Amino acid sequence: MTHELLAILEAYREFRSRNLSCVMVTLVHLEGSSYRKPGVRMLIAEDHSMVGAVSGGCVEKEILRQSLPVFESKKPLMMEYDGRYRLGCEGILKLLVEPLELDSKTIERINEAIDTRHPLRWKSHYRLELGPHERLGSEICIESERYALKGSHQPQGEFTFEQALEPLHELYIFGAEHDSAVLSQMANTLGFRVHVVAPPDEQKTIEYFEGAYRLITPLFSEVGDLPIAKNAAVVLMTHSISKDTQYLLELTGFKPSYIGLLGPSHRRERLIDALLEHKPETDDHFIELLRGPAGLDIGAQTASEIALSILSEILSVLRQKNGQPLHKKRGNIHA
Repeated sequence: MTHELLAILEAYREFRSRNLSCVMVTLVHLEGSSYRKPGVRMLIAEDHSMVGAVSGGCVEKEILRQSLPVFESKKPLMMEYDGRYRLGCEGILKLLVEPLELDSKTIERINEAIDTRHPLRWKSHYRLELGPHERLGSEICIESERYALKGSHQPQGEFTFEQALEPLHELYIFGAEHDSAVLSQMANTLGFRVHVVAPPDEQKTIEYFEGAYRLITPLFSEVGDLPIAKNAAVVLMTHSISKDTQYLLELTGFKPSYIGLLGPSHRRERLIDALLEHKPETDDHFIELLRGPAGLDIGAQTASEIALSILSEILSVLRQKNGQPLHKKRGNIHA
């Protein structure tokens, strides 16, 4: 969710630079089933451009049509989309449409909080009664700070939808070959903040790694200074046993959620042997983090398929899921 908000704010900056007014649409209430759950949002500009989505794409045209009066009235609007007769999801969506009027200073503060991994909270104050309601609206909370989407507006409503916007998932890719660039691009699409770590003599620039947040080239001895958080994922894919070993030796001070090793299982054993030879005090928990071959078994062959396999396993670990086929799951897909 946080990465979707970032994309919306970036688009809003662009629209505002062209003097285009914008409205924010938030799914605040759901009866039945829907493709997306409450808390998803989209941005609509007055030239009818749309960024983000609140469904799989089947309700956005209707949302655009009903949102048009908000551009003139500047009043928040409650709208409804009944999918029972038009969609396979069979849900009734209640959506809050409101003017978006954030100034540059507020956007910078929100981006700063995201960059420094401060959790945010989204609060939408709404009613179930359809139509325009002057007092409704949303706000973004950073600790005790509250920023209304409509400037100095103090939103109030019969109900409040609250959502925690957790820090972005972070992926550290050690390696600078073609498959690292493919993994970087796909991970960015999934909302990861991607850090590519390459040897100091690497000649490639960050432009080679589409979607990467940054490219860093520390000495091996400096890897231990990286801010790798507990919920981060790490993938070693330098295609060099020597380099992977040196990186692994410096990573023993971290306890990320996932460490993936490219290559067959016997390569993992070689890396563990080399690690224990140099650092016999390495604890068992760190060894258990090492997943090699990295990825889920989907028959991956190409670089893109391997990236999909690795990211699927990372998400299953971060979300504490077992990666089983959904048709074999009992009950609802989501809690």
